[in-house]
Amino acid sequence: MHLISYDIVHNRLRLKVAKLLLRYGLHRIQYSVFLGEIKESTLGRLQAQLLLLPQSPEWSPEDTILLLPLHQYSEDNLEFIGKTPERWEEMTGQLHTLVI
Repeated sequence: MHLISYDIVHNRLRLKVAKLLLRYGLHRIQYSVFLGEIKESTLGRLQAQLLLLPQSPEWSPEDTILLLPLHQYSEDNLEFIGKTPERWEEMTGQLHTLVI
């Protein structure tokens, strides 16, 4: 599981990053924070796309993107105070029911 967050000044670039993360199957848990399972090969492609962003004219010196792998210990001890993100069971793999 990976936790990815960003702090990007320019609206268009920020939206581009959010859409990219959603396309890779990550779940938005806060405005600029995404979480989800991502295969190692897929992660490489995502990282390559994210590494191109600083070359964009919209990139600011203050912009940053954080990619944090969460190991099983971190996942087991993850705690939310307040509202748990929607589809939390789906994100963590705790939902095993197929609805057709």
